[in-house]
Amino acid sequence: MEKCQAECDISPSLVERTKRWGKSITKTEVSEDKVVAGAGFNLSAYFVELLARMKSETTTRQEIREEIQPRVSELINLINDIIAEIELSRRQVLVIIDNLEKCDYEKALDLFYCHSTQLTQPLCKIIYTFPISLRSSNKFTQIKMNFSEDIIYPNIKVHEKDGNVKETNGRTFMKQIVAKRVSTDLFTPEALEYIIDMSGGVIREFIRIIRDSAVRAIARRKTLIDKDIAVEVINGLKNSYQAQLSDEDYEVLLNIYETKDIRRDEKLVGLLHNLSVLEYKNGRSWCDVNPIVRSILEEKNLLPEK
Repeated sequence: MEKCQAECDISPSLVERTKRWGKSITKTEVSEDKVVAGAGFNLSAYFVELLARMKSETTTRQEIREEIQPRVSELINLINDIIAEIELSRRQVLVIIDNLEKCDYEKALDLFYCHSTQLTQPLCKIIYTFPISLRSSNKFTQIKMNFSEDIIYPNIKVHEKDGNVKETNGRTFMKQIVAKRVSTDLFTPEALEYIIDMSGGVIREFIRIIRDSAVRAIARRKTLIDKDIAVEVINGLKNSYQAQLSDEDYEVLLNIYETKDIRRDEKLVGLLHNLSVLEYKNGRSWCDVNPIVRSILEEKNLLPEK
Protein backbone atom coordinates (compact mmCIF):
# COMPACT_ATOMS: atom_id res chain seq x y z
CA MET A 1 0.00 0.00 0.00
CA GLU A 2 2.84 2.41 0.87
CA LYS A 3 4.57 1.64 -2.42
CA CYS A 4 1.27 2.12 -4.21
CA GLN A 5 0.86 5.61 -2.75
CA ALA A 6 4.47 6.50 -3.46
CA GLU A 7 4.49 5.36 -7.09
CA CYS A 8 0.86 5.78 -8.18
CA ASP A 9 -1.20 8.94 -8.24
CA ILE A 10 -4.15 8.19 -5.94
CA SER A 11 -6.62 11.05 -6.24
CA PRO A 12 -7.47 13.11 -3.13
CA SER A 13 -11.17 12.32 -3.64
CA LEU A 14 -10.48 8.57 -3.48
CA VAL A 15 -8.32 9.02 -0.39
CA GLU A 16 -11.17 10.99 1.18
CA ARG A 17 -13.65 8.20 0.35
CA THR A 18 -11.32 5.68 1.95
CA LYS A 19 -11.06 7.81 5.07
CA ARG A 20 -14.83 8.22 5.32
CA TRP A 21 -15.48 4.52 4.88
CA GLY A 22 -12.92 3.62 7.53
CA LYS A 23 -14.20 6.16 10.05
CA SER A 24 -17.78 5.04 9.55
CA ILE A 25 -17.08 1.50 10.74
CA THR A 26 -14.84 2.29 13.70
CA LYS A 27 -16.16 2.90 17.18
CA THR A 28 -13.07 4.68 18.45
CA GLU A 29 -11.31 7.82 17.33
CA VAL A 30 -8.33 7.47 15.00
CA SER A 31 -5.55 9.94 15.70
CA GLU A 32 -5.95 13.04 13.55
CA ASP A 33 -2.43 12.94 12.18
CA LYS A 34 -3.37 9.73 10.35
CA VAL A 35 -6.77 10.68 8.96
CA VAL A 36 -6.01 13.93 7.19
CA ALA A 37 -6.84 13.49 3.51
CA GLY A 38 -4.36 14.39 0.81
CA ALA A 39 -0.61 14.09 0.71
CA GLY A 40 -0.31 13.55 4.46
CA PHE A 41 -2.81 10.70 4.63
CA ASN A 42 -1.18 7.29 4.81
CA LEU A 43 -3.58 4.57 3.64
CA SER A 44 -1.28 1.81 4.83
CA ALA A 45 -0.86 3.20 8.34
CA TYR A 46 -4.59 3.85 8.60
CA PHE A 47 -5.59 0.28 7.79
CA VAL A 48 -2.76 -1.17 9.87
CA GLU A 49 -4.09 0.70 12.91
CA LEU A 50 -7.63 -0.47 12.16
CA LEU A 51 -6.49 -4.10 11.85
CA ALA A 52 -4.41 -3.83 15.01
CA ARG A 53 -7.46 -2.78 17.00
CA MET A 54 -9.52 -5.57 15.47
CA LYS A 55 -6.92 -8.08 16.66
CA SER A 56 -6.44 -6.71 20.16
CA GLU A 57 -9.86 -5.43 21.24
CA THR A 58 -12.59 -8.07 21.36
CA THR A 59 -15.43 -5.57 21.70
CA THR A 60 -14.13 -3.36 18.91
CA ARG A 61 -13.62 -6.41 16.68
CA GLN A 62 -17.24 -7.50 17.10
CA GLU A 63 -18.55 -3.98 16.52
CA ILE A 64 -16.45 -3.57 13.38
CA ARG A 65 -17.69 -6.89 11.97
CA GLU A 66 -21.29 -5.88 12.58
CA GLU A 67 -20.71 -2.56 10.82
CA ILE A 68 -18.80 -4.04 7.87
CA GLN A 69 -21.21 -6.85 6.94
CA PRO A 70 -23.95 -4.67 5.44
CA ARG A 71 -21.37 -2.47 3.71
CA VAL A 72 -19.22 -5.07 1.96
CA SER A 73 -20.46 -3.98 -1.48
CA GLU A 74 -19.39 -0.42 -0.76
CA LEU A 75 -15.95 -1.64 0.32
CA ILE A 76 -15.57 -3.74 -2.84
CA ASN A 77 -16.49 -0.74 -5.01
CA LEU A 78 -13.88 1.30 -3.16
CA ILE A 79 -11.26 -1.40 -3.69
CA ASN A 80 -12.07 -1.60 -7.40
CA ASP A 81 -11.77 2.17 -7.76
CA ILE A 82 -8.34 2.04 -6.10
CA ILE A 83 -7.35 -0.79 -8.47
CA ALA A 84 -8.55 1.23 -11.46
CA GLU A 85 -6.45 4.23 -10.45
CA ILE A 86 -3.37 2.06 -9.99
CA GLU A 87 -3.87 0.49 -13.41
CA LEU A 88 -3.97 3.95 -15.00
CA SER A 89 -0.21 3.91 -14.42
CA ARG A 90 -0.07 0.79 -16.64
CA ARG A 91 0.64 -1.52 -13.73
CA GLN A 92 -1.26 -4.68 -13.02
CA VAL A 93 -2.40 -5.39 -9.48
CA LEU A 94 -1.70 -8.69 -7.72
CA VAL A 95 -3.06 -9.15 -4.20
CA ILE A 96 -1.83 -12.00 -2.00
CA ILE A 97 -3.95 -12.84 1.04
CA ASP A 98 -1.70 -15.01 3.20
CA ASN A 99 -2.14 -16.96 6.45
CA LEU A 100 -5.73 -18.00 5.71
CA GLU A 101 -4.44 -21.58 5.77
CA LYS A 102 -4.12 -21.13 9.54
CA CYS A 103 -7.83 -20.39 10.00
CA ASP A 104 -10.04 -22.80 11.88
CA TYR A 105 -11.71 -25.19 9.45
CA GLU A 106 -15.22 -23.88 10.16
CA LYS A 107 -14.14 -20.27 9.62
CA ALA A 108 -12.35 -21.20 6.39
CA LEU A 109 -15.42 -23.07 5.14
CA ASP A 110 -17.65 -20.11 5.94
CA LEU A 111 -15.27 -17.73 4.18
CA PHE A 112 -14.68 -19.69 0.98
CA TYR A 113 -18.09 -21.36 0.68
CA CYS A 114 -20.49 -18.71 1.96
CA HIS A 115 -18.58 -15.59 0.87
CA SER A 116 -16.84 -16.72 -2.32
CA THR A 117 -18.75 -14.14 -4.37
CA GLN A 118 -17.30 -11.26 -2.37
CA LEU A 119 -13.82 -12.79 -2.52
CA THR A 120 -13.86 -12.81 -6.32
CA GLN A 121 -15.40 -9.38 -6.92
CA PRO A 122 -12.22 -7.26 -6.73
CA LEU A 123 -11.14 -6.63 -10.34
CA CYS A 124 -7.57 -7.84 -10.07
CA LYS A 125 -5.57 -11.02 -9.70
CA ILE A 126 -5.80 -12.40 -6.16
CA ILE A 127 -4.09 -15.36 -4.52
CA TYR A 128 -5.79 -16.72 -1.40
CA THR A 129 -4.15 -19.35 0.77
CA PHE A 130 -6.52 -21.90 2.31
CA PRO A 131 -6.31 -24.86 4.71
CA ILE A 132 -5.51 -28.10 2.90
CA SER A 133 -8.26 -29.75 4.95
CA LEU A 134 -10.80 -27.74 2.96
CA ARG A 135 -9.97 -29.86 -0.06
CA SER A 136 -11.46 -32.94 1.59
CA SER A 137 -14.73 -31.17 2.38
CA ASN A 138 -17.81 -32.29 0.46
CA LYS A 139 -18.33 -28.61 -0.39
CA PHE A 140 -14.96 -28.18 -2.10
CA THR A 141 -16.37 -28.87 -5.58
CA GLN A 142 -18.75 -25.95 -5.20
CA ILE A 143 -15.98 -23.77 -3.79
CA LYS A 144 -13.73 -24.49 -6.79
CA MET A 145 -16.43 -23.36 -9.21
CA ASN A 146 -16.08 -19.79 -7.94
CA PHE A 147 -12.31 -19.57 -8.42
CA SER A 148 -10.24 -19.88 -11.57
CA GLU A 149 -7.75 -22.40 -10.21
CA ASP A 150 -6.78 -24.24 -7.05
CA ILE A 151 -3.16 -25.23 -6.54
CA ILE A 152 -2.17 -27.67 -3.82
CA TYR A 153 1.35 -27.66 -2.46
CA PRO A 154 1.68 -31.02 -0.70
CA ASN A 155 4.09 -31.67 2.12
CA ILE A 156 7.67 -32.62 1.28
CA LYS A 157 7.99 -36.36 0.74
CA VAL A 158 10.58 -37.75 3.16
CA HIS A 159 9.54 -41.36 2.54
CA GLU A 160 7.70 -43.24 -0.18
CA LYS A 161 4.09 -44.31 0.06
CA ASP A 162 5.00 -47.77 1.37
CA GLY A 163 6.83 -46.10 4.26
CA ASN A 164 9.91 -48.29 3.91
CA VAL A 165 12.03 -46.48 1.33
CA LYS A 166 13.33 -43.05 2.27
CA GLU A 167 12.72 -40.38 -0.38
CA THR A 168 16.15 -38.94 -1.14
CA ASN A 169 15.15 -35.73 -2.97
CA GLY A 170 12.78 -34.60 -0.24
CA ARG A 171 15.25 -35.30 2.54
CA THR A 172 17.98 -33.44 0.66
CA PHE A 173 15.64 -30.47 0.32
CA MET A 174 14.96 -30.46 4.07
CA LYS A 175 18.70 -30.46 4.77
CA GLN A 176 19.14 -27.54 2.38
CA ILE A 177 16.60 -25.57 4.41
CA VAL A 178 18.75 -26.13 7.52
CA ALA A 179 21.94 -25.24 5.68
CA LYS A 180 20.50 -21.93 4.46
CA ARG A 181 19.07 -20.91 7.84
CA VAL A 182 21.77 -22.16 10.20
CA SER A 183 24.13 -25.06 9.53
CA THR A 184 23.82 -28.82 9.40
CA ASP A 185 27.02 -28.92 11.48
CA LEU A 186 24.98 -27.90 14.53
CA PHE A 187 23.29 -31.32 14.53
CA THR A 188 24.58 -34.81 14.96
CA PRO A 189 23.75 -36.74 11.75
CA GLU A 190 21.45 -39.06 13.71
CA ALA A 191 19.54 -36.13 15.22
CA LEU A 192 18.99 -34.38 11.89
CA GLU A 193 17.73 -37.56 10.22
CA TYR A 194 15.38 -38.16 13.15
CA ILE A 195 14.01 -34.61 13.01
CA ILE A 196 13.40 -34.96 9.27
CA ASP A 197 11.60 -38.26 9.86
CA MET A 198 9.36 -36.91 12.62
CA SER A 199 8.51 -33.66 10.81
CA GLY A 200 6.73 -35.67 8.14
CA GLY A 201 7.94 -33.15 5.58
CA VAL A 202 5.86 -30.32 7.10
CA ILE A 203 8.14 -27.29 6.88
CA ARG A 204 6.44 -25.42 9.71
CA GLU A 205 6.78 -28.42 12.06
CA PHE A 206 10.34 -29.02 10.90
CA ILE A 207 11.33 -25.46 11.82
CA ARG A 208 9.49 -25.69 15.14
CA ILE A 209 11.28 -28.91 16.13
CA ILE A 210 14.63 -27.39 15.21
CA ARG A 211 13.87 -24.19 17.14
CA ASP A 212 12.76 -26.02 20.28
CA SER A 213 15.74 -28.37 20.06
CA ALA A 214 18.10 -25.41 19.74
CA VAL A 215 16.59 -23.76 22.82
CA ARG A 216 17.14 -26.92 24.86
CA ALA A 217 20.71 -27.31 23.60
CA ILE A 218 21.52 -23.69 24.50
CA ALA A 219 19.99 -24.09 27.96
CA ARG A 220 22.25 -27.09 28.56
CA ARG A 221 25.28 -25.35 27.06
CA LYS A 222 25.67 -28.00 24.41
CA THR A 223 27.43 -27.21 21.15
CA LEU A 224 25.41 -29.77 19.17
CA ILE A 225 21.78 -30.81 18.94
CA ASP A 226 21.84 -34.55 19.54
CA LYS A 227 19.08 -37.12 19.18
CA ASP A 228 18.31 -37.18 22.91
CA ILE A 229 17.35 -33.51 22.76
CA ALA A 230 15.28 -34.03 19.60
CA VAL A 231 13.46 -36.96 21.22
CA GLU A 232 12.55 -34.79 24.21
CA VAL A 233 11.06 -32.17 21.89
CA ILE A 234 9.08 -34.80 19.98
CA ASN A 235 7.74 -36.25 23.24
CA GLY A 236 6.42 -32.81 24.13
CA LEU A 237 4.68 -32.58 20.75
CA LYS A 238 3.17 -36.02 21.28
CA ASN A 239 1.28 -34.68 24.27
CA SER A 240 -0.12 -31.84 22.18
CA TYR A 241 -1.25 -34.16 19.39
CA GLN A 242 -2.71 -36.77 21.72
CA ALA A 243 -4.80 -34.15 23.52
CA GLN A 244 -6.69 -33.38 20.32
CA LEU A 245 -7.51 -36.99 19.36
CA SER A 246 -10.79 -38.74 20.14
CA ASP A 247 -11.56 -42.47 20.11
CA GLU A 248 -13.22 -42.04 16.70
CA ASP A 249 -10.09 -40.32 15.41
CA TYR A 250 -8.01 -43.39 16.22
CA GLU A 251 -10.26 -45.50 13.99
CA VAL A 252 -9.78 -43.08 11.08
CA LEU A 253 -6.02 -42.94 11.70
CA LEU A 254 -5.72 -46.73 11.56
CA ASN A 255 -7.60 -46.77 8.27
CA ILE A 256 -5.30 -44.10 6.85
CA TYR A 257 -2.24 -46.00 8.08
CA GLU A 258 -3.36 -49.08 6.14
CA THR A 259 -4.86 -47.55 2.97
CA LYS A 260 -3.15 -44.15 2.50
CA ASP A 261 -6.33 -43.07 0.67
CA ILE A 262 -7.70 -39.53 0.62
CA ARG A 263 -11.47 -39.42 0.61
CA ARG A 264 -14.25 -36.92 1.21
CA ASP A 265 -14.78 -37.52 4.89
CA GLU A 266 -15.56 -34.88 7.51
CA LYS A 267 -13.61 -36.86 10.13
CA LEU A 268 -10.56 -36.87 7.87
CA VAL A 269 -10.99 -33.14 7.29
CA GLY A 270 -10.38 -32.43 10.97
CA LEU A 271 -7.31 -34.67 11.08
CA LEU A 272 -5.83 -32.99 8.01
CA HIS A 273 -6.46 -29.60 9.55
CA ASN A 274 -4.71 -30.37 12.85
CA LEU A 275 -1.86 -32.13 10.98
CA SER A 276 -2.55 -35.55 12.46
CA VAL A 277 -2.81 -36.72 8.85
CA LEU A 278 -0.50 -35.36 6.14
CA GLU A 279 -1.09 -35.17 2.40
CA TYR A 280 1.56 -36.04 -0.19
CA LYS A 281 1.72 -36.42 -3.95
CA ASN A 282 3.35 -39.11 -6.03
CA GLY A 283 1.42 -39.00 -9.27
CA ARG A 284 -1.90 -39.19 -7.43
CA SER A 285 -2.39 -37.56 -4.05
CA TRP A 286 -2.20 -39.79 -0.98
CA CYS A 287 -2.01 -39.27 2.75
CA ASP A 288 -0.36 -40.82 5.75
CA VAL A 289 -0.45 -40.56 9.51
CA ASN A 290 1.83 -37.88 10.92
CA PRO A 291 4.97 -39.69 12.21
CA ILE A 292 4.49 -38.13 15.65
CA VAL A 293 0.91 -39.42 15.77
CA ARG A 294 2.06 -42.78 14.42
CA SER A 295 4.40 -43.09 17.40
CA ILE A 296 1.36 -42.52 19.65
CA LEU A 297 -0.44 -45.38 17.89
CA GLU A 298 2.63 -47.57 18.39
CA GLU A 299 2.77 -46.79 22.10
CA LYS A 300 -0.90 -47.72 22.42
CA ASN A 301 -0.26 -50.99 20.53
CA LEU A 302 -2.90 -50.05 17.98
CA LEU A 303 -0.89 -50.73 14.84
CA PRO A 304 -1.19 -54.14 13.15
CA GLU A 305 1.82 -56.40 13.42
CA LYS A 306 3.99 -56.57 10.32
